[in-house]
Amino acid sequence: MSVKKGLVTCLAIAAVCATFQQTVHADEVSGKQYTSSTVNQLVSSVKSASDETSLSGLVSSPLVVGATSVSGKAVANAKVDVWVSGSLKATVYADATGNWTAQVPALAKDQIVQLRSTLGDWSADSNQYQVVEKEPVVLTPLVVGETKVAGVAAPGSKVDVWVGGSIKATVYADVTGIWVAKVPALEKDQIVQPRASIGSWYADSDRYQVVDKAPKVITPLVVGETKIAGVAAPGSKVDVWVAGELKATVYADEGGIWVAKVPALEVGNTVQMKASMGIWSADSARYLVASKEPVVISPLVEGETKIGGAAIPSSKVDVWVGGSIKATVYADETGIWSANIPALVTGQPVQIKSSINTLTLDSTQYLVVEKTPYLLGTLKAGGTKVAGVSAPGSQVNVWIDGAIAATVTTDETGIWVAKVPALTEGQVVQPKANIRDAWNAEGASVTVVK
Repeated sequence: MSVKKGLVTCLAIAAVCATFQQTVHADEVSGKQYTSSTVNQLVSSVKSASDETSLSGLVSSPLVVGATSVSGKAVANAKVDVWVSGSLKATVYADATGNWTAQVPALAKDQIVQLRSTLGDWSADSNQYQVVEKEPVVLTPLVVGETKVAGVAAPGSKVDVWVGGSIKATVYADVTGIWVAKVPALEKDQIVQPRASIGSWYADSDRYQVVDKAPKVITPLVVGETKIAGVAAPGSKVDVWVAGELKATVYADEGGIWVAKVPALEVGNTVQMKASMGIWSADSARYLVASKEPVVISPLVEGETKIGGAAIPSSKVDVWVGGSIKATVYADETGIWSANIPALVTGQPVQIKSSINTLTLDSTQYLVVEKTPYLLGTLKAGGTKVAGVSAPGSQVNVWIDGAIAATVTTDETGIWVAKVPALTEGQVVQPKANIRDAWNAEGASVTVVK
């Protein structure tokens, strides 16, 4: 190729072809090929780093899995070698405007694509591009309050970050496909979806859903269960710890949902999740495995206006008293719940119904009793059984002549029966009840008769 005397347009440059045209004065060198010194002189006059990069060739087509065509810009009329993971896959020539297109074997994920442009005895290598999946992917946690979203898309593509149905940021992926965008603080349940585009080509990511920062469980944690499911940052790794040991590692989907198989849960086991993405991590609350049926653990006695118990962690708890709902509350992550209710009346039935997702469980039916424990029947000499009534589920110590002779637990109706040494005439028997040291009550003393 020869250069005529005068002003000569040179180097159609990809990144600046629409805005930048470099011209130089040249001597009469007709019949002489471009030399490295000639080209280097032109290179030295390039005004920016991006312009210099374009001298060695730019890819302007999406380098995504399955692509069989690569196109771009280079120095006008230059030879362009297309290397894929260290192997020459195509050689083409740029046209007078620097455009070129090459056919290559179907690209695979993580392959490296690099161009070598040659003009006379001058040559230059392009950046190394990395092949990525066709659809953009988010790599950072999409959690409440986050103001940065990053991910991978086709190298060099424009990435529009859609949040809640509108574009919140537009950025460009680098040669490895990485992009980072600043967005307004994310809100729970917003949908995040990046769109990558190059020319007329575009690809949309999955629809990601913003979740709370801390992972949580959404299935019942009850004795015998072998499956745990929950919500964590979309795409995050979720480690499931049971009783202090790592029992499963799974990944949350684009909606944040994850499901893990674990050994059968036991009552009292603690369950905790850790979600992580790169250097980011977040721990869940510590959940406590419950028995399947909800239970009341507070005294169901005359005049009581507060009731509490245990149910499936995070479940809804309906408190039924006398055949109607008197309160609806939610169990915490350990399964504990409490509710305010109208003053209880002796003889009222109390039942708890807990529900989570499609699972509903009923407690046994409790019976409200008098506040003060009392003995049933007459205590006669020679008897070896003592019975009485106290708060349902309470522990009853049977005192005889100032010493504990027996300890029993009442049933759901408040009835208890204790075996004692044979009673003798004149002995004094007294019941004393308690519920986990939070409630105590003493009954009247009764004397054994002949």
